Amino acid sequence: MIPQEKSTQKDRLLFAPRQLFGLRLGDILKFMSSLLLPLALGVFTVIITFQQQNAAKQQRDEDRKSSELQREQEKSLEEQRYKNEALDTFIKDMGKLLKENNGFLTANRVTATLARVKTLNILRELDAQRNMRVIRFLYEANQLAEVDGHSPLDLSAAELRDMNFRRLSIIKMKITNLSLTGVFLSNATFAGVDMEYVDFATNQFDN
Repeated sequence: MIPQEKSTQKDRLLFAPRQLFGLRLGDILKFMSSLLLPLALGVFTVIITFQQQNAAKQQRDEDRKSSELQREQEKSLEEQRYKNEALDTFIKDMGKLLKENNGFLTANRVTATLARVKTLNILRELDAQRNMRVIRFLYEANQLAEVDGHSPLDLSAAELRDMNFRRLSIIKMKITNLSLTGVFLSNATFAGVDMEYVDFATNQFDN
């Protein structure tokens, strides 16, 4: 009987590692697998959701930046369009006044006042490049010099900033018969320009 009992105890010891609380090792592994699979799926779902949220946020940020850039471009185009139209309207109005007054904006007090007000207003609205076109138009129309006893157009108190007067010269970088008395000039460029009979009396320069 003793050898048989020892054999039984030995079999139990050999079988013991394969059981835990009455469960076989295979059952335990299946149970653990059944727990790990949902856990892995849950972790995977969280990671995917997080990545999708990040991608969605990045897309929203890109869409917002794109919309802001588009609005800025549209705003800039609208400003450029407005300035171009304002300049065209000014030239047409001045051309009409010149035609009605035999080519002189200072032919009478009313016309001179109207031309002065229109010119000062447009110079306040436009940028330096377009303002130079305004000055050049008046210069080429002989309205910024005394001609045949008619005074030059009074632009005193006008503020002209970042003006490159080399663009005003028509032939060989030369400017003649130009009166801009009482005008405030800031960061103006005259380099390389030959000037004759130019009147900058009472001007203020800020370079």
